[in-house]
Amino acid sequence: MSTPAADVNPVHKAVLRLQTVLLDTILIASLLLMGELQWVAFSGRRGSTGLLMPAEEILKILDYGVLTLVAFVIATAWNLFYRDIGCSPGRAWVRGEPPWERDLPWQHTLRGWFLALFVEFSFFTGWIITEVNLATFLTKFGKAWDIIRGLLHPSGAVLDQGLILLVQTVFLAFMATAFAIPIAFFVSFLAARNLTRQSLTFRLTYTVVRTIMNFVRAVEPLVWALIFISWVGIGPFAGVLALWIASIASLAKLYSESIESIDTGPMDAIAATGASYLQVLRYGVVPQIIPPFLSFTIYRWDINVRMSTIIGFVGGGGIGYILKPRVDLGEWGEVGTLVLLIAITVWLMDLISAKIRERIV
Repeated sequence: MSTPAADVNPVHKAVLRLQTVLLDTILIASLLLMGELQWVAFSGRRGSTGLLMPAEEILKILDYGVLTLVAFVIATAWNLFYRDIGCSPGRAWVRGEPPWERDLPWQHTLRGWFLALFVEFSFFTGWIITEVNLATFLTKFGKAWDIIRGLLHPSGAVLDQGLILLVQTVFLAFMATAFAIPIAFFVSFLAARNLTRQSLTFRLTYTVVRTIMNFVRAVEPLVWALIFISWVGIGPFAGVLALWIASIASLAKLYSESIESIDTGPMDAIAATGASYLQVLRYGVVPQIIPPFLSFTIYRWDINVRMSTIIGFVGGGGIGYILKPRVDLGEWGEVGTLVLLIAITVWLMDLISAKIRERIV
């Protein structure tokens, strides 16, 4: 027996109303907290050291609970009286703009002024939290001149070792990408929304795979390098493993998004002939995704070459392994040589990968 529409609509409306209020609460609470942070920062309040309170200490004393409660009350009232005062940002996002506000310029709506104020507060809050100090940057340039002079006069003492480790850097990135391709290819089909709607099992698999991918991508390759260094020891193999696991998540995301954007016409035509699900994938999906897959793979190798330099800073092999000690010792001539080698390699990789992508796509 089907459920009457009258039984479904109230639940759906309640869910939309809850989503609207929650989104508005988050936005309003963020605005209020940014306002309080700026008020404390510009009030001249002293911190534990007797100096002006730094951003870390301000963030600890903000009234998160009280302002969130106030934001919830404001959000609820805004959504109750939106016909009189104008649509809220959350309501416009979840339910769409009401017809009477759709063609109005932003400055004629309360929502528009709220978002303008939100952007302005975000900028000034970011300025305070990141401790931007343009005066120091512009008045103490002389301290950086020795470094720049060294970089502009490369030393040949490290050239031989740098070239050897540069080759290792390129192949480190290549092996990480090569190992990631087959796994990312398989996982991408499980992470494509348009291919995992057939059953509850497929939908659960999609959710699990996407969650794991997001977690892996949230952890920087530098952290993965530290983990694998403690596992397999210092060296390029740890760097390969770190870039490998990061590449799987990144490529799987790019691959799956390509699958989601394919033309479903060939799939439907092949399925109409009585073909199996695997045959539909083989003949209806794979031919459409090969060009973008190859393009994304080359692009990922390009990224891995750049990232492998930083991986070497923590012992993951490659040219970064000898670059970090020379930076610490202030041997800027040798640093200049290594940076020049890296820059030339990245430039060549950009040039070659761009040409290959032009031929493929």
